[in-house]
Amino acid sequence: MRPRAGLVPMVLAGLLLSPGRGPAADWDLAGLVGTYLRTGAEQARGAVAARAYVEPTRPTAAPTPQPDVSVVLLPYSAAFEAELDAVKAGLRDSLDAYARAVSRIETARVDYERALLAAGGGALVRSEITDVQGGARVGDVPAGEWLVLAWREGGHTTKRFKLRDQDAKRYPDVPSSVTYSLVTYWRMRVAVKPAETVEIAMNDRNTWMTGARQEAGSPVPPRPPASGSEKRR
Repeated sequence: MRPRAGLVPMVLAGLLLSPGRGPAADWDLAGLVGTYLRTGAEQARGAVAARAYVEPTRPTAAPTPQPDVSVVLLPYSAAFEAELDAVKAGLRDSLDAYARAVSRIETARVDYERALLAAGGGALVRSEITDVQGGARVGDVPAGEWLVLAWREGGHTTKRFKLRDQDAKRYPDVPSSVTYSLVTYWRMRVAVKPAETVEIAMNDRNTWMTGARQEAGSPVPPRPPASGSEKRR
């Protein structure tokens, strides 16, 4: 789930027009975009420097850099932030919620990016990937409030479920486990000031959420087809 080199030139009309839905609903996005663009034109721009690393296990050891961390900088939106919070809040509600958390976050981010693009703010969506030293710098950033969303994919986990005896006999080839790749997220709100660089650290102690992307198996075992008597009810 790396940042895309360019935004998809599609616009979700429902996101922009439906009241109370999506990050566009909490304010006039065209006005928001205009404010950021005017600020960027009138004032010296700032920068955000991110550093991703794993804390050392020994006091004398050095931190281990984390390359390949995707970093996206977006104009701050309270509604977008609330949407992300809702995903995290429901993460443990069910196996299905756990399985869909990463895709829901990705969908929310892409929807917001598309809404910004439709409002003329495509240039305000900035993305980088940390290098071998764990560093990433986003420059030429207009002063204002921004939301940093970063993630790194790595590691795997398996969740198992037990089929009922009759289901196991009827569906012997159905997997009884689901394999996921783990996605670690960082999320921060930062204030960029003219001609200044905001430095942020992303390590294993300040992660925001760990989600999962399904790779194999099925999170819901199949239900046997209804019998003839059940169909007639």
